[in-house]
Amino acid sequence: MSVLTVMSQNVQYGAGDGRWTGLVEVVREVGPQLLLLQEVDWLTDPEQAKAAGEALGMELYVAPSRNRPVAVAWDPAHLQVEDIETRYTSELHHGYAAARIAPWGIAAGLPAPLVAVSAHLIPYSAQQAAVEAQILSARVYRHGGIGLIGGDINHPTATDPEIDWTRVKPYNRASRCQRREHPGDPWVSNRIVGQTLRDADLTDVAAHLADQHNDPALRRATGKHGGLRVDQFHATPALTPAIVDYRTVEHDYADHLGVVGVFDLALVDGSRLHDFT
Repeated sequence: MSVLTVMSQNVQYGAGDGRWTGLVEVVREVGPQLLLLQEVDWLTDPEQAKAAGEALGMELYVAPSRNRPVAVAWDPAHLQVEDIETRYTSELHHGYAAARIAPWGIAAGLPAPLVAVSAHLIPYSAQQAAVEAQILSARVYRHGGIGLIGGDINHPTATDPEIDWTRVKPYNRASRCQRREHPGDPWVSNRIVGQTLRDADLTDVAAHLADQHNDPALRRATGKHGGLRVDQFHATPALTPAIVDYRTVEHDYADHLGVVGVFDLALVDGSRLHDFT
């Protein structure tokens, strides 16, 4: 078996308030072999992290963070994580976790490790989030260039349709739109983050499949209150041919939908490897 299912979920700050049990049920129903989590502040307690991993039936790592930490969880029966890199986590508002997955199990046929980054970019500035995206782009290409970034990107993509910004809270408009010369000018998305990821030759998984299948519904919003598809997967050129499916997961346990990407690792393009270690 070479099919890898990856789920990303912003659990909403403070999921230790009792919502975690419901989220665990959602994750177990999806059945990912790799899980990327954001806003897992309560899991900085080692005992709670251990209990969370046991509830998921997965190994769990919580990254250091100046604010709201991210985490990576994986099924050890199918994936072997060689290392989790957080070298520049203090340079990002929420930090990151880059898991290096060995060519073993589901990934057995890969010519290099798979790097999976759990990300949560700063929501307060598109310009600063673009700098964070540049850092993560460098991290995901390490160890051969088979990689993905997944998580709460927090900002407009490079290609999604414009939303009605008048329905968005003023401070989110200020963070995610272009500057206006006059108060009456229309609000326009600041796409610097999506463009930065695209300029790093990363493929927006949902947009890729939406275009491939002529299915605009794949671009649906994932933030329940902002109207944006903020939860995203971005794949390196070597991994892009392996993209086979994407979907959202609706539930009532957080203010974000879950997102799921499916990759057939037998389709990885070994000619697109890079050595940036």
